[in-house]
Amino acid sequence: MEALTNNILLSWEDYLEYGKRLFFKEKTVIFEQGDIGSGFYFVKKGLIKIKSKRNDENSRILDIVGPGRIIGEQTIDHLPYYSTAISHVDSILYYFTNNDFEELTQKYPEVITLLVHSLILKEKLLLNNINATSTDTHPQIAYSLLYLMDSYKSQEINLTQQELSLFVGVTRITIYKVLKQWVSEGILSINNRKIFIIDPQSLWEKC
Repeated sequence: MEALTNNILLSWEDYLEYGKRLFFKEKTVIFEQGDIGSGFYFVKKGLIKIKSKRNDENSRILDIVGPGRIIGEQTIDHLPYYSTAISHVDSILYYFTNNDFEELTQKYPEVITLLVHSLILKEKLLLNNINATSTDTHPQIAYSLLYLMDSYKSQEINLTQQELSLFVGVTRITIYKVLKQWVSEGILSINNRKIFIIDPQSLWEKC
């Protein structure tokens, strides 16, 4: 993500040479909840699924992280990973060890602003998720679809209805009924297990 310091627009893109470029095929585990890591990742391309740690297919999907964001930054404080990260599609990430980050901050102190900006963003997302889950089902699903559209940078969302139910935190039957209604209203379409948002404005109005 980006931050503004001394009227200069900063981005992790400016510091990728200090990280290690890694390629992860779809469904590859990047790190697991509870592991003691020694660095964090910048998502250059692709999508990363962030899940709670459970030993079944119904693990709660906490987030879908798209390009421009970082994951696993809690290891800077020598804390274990809070969740499990899995590549949702083929993805390119840059890995920064804690030593890399220390070197960066010594040369470019403004990089700390990028980290703080990322943490603030995640706090806002957490608050938005809490607010969304305290509402009725329809606004909750609408908000989640709009958030996913932003993460995907596309109106096409490649999640099954089961995966969407795990992300939203409602039953698959509820997801099925709501999506079926919105398909009939022309707000979205479903084809090959993919959801295409036709009318984002109508979704905003349901939030």
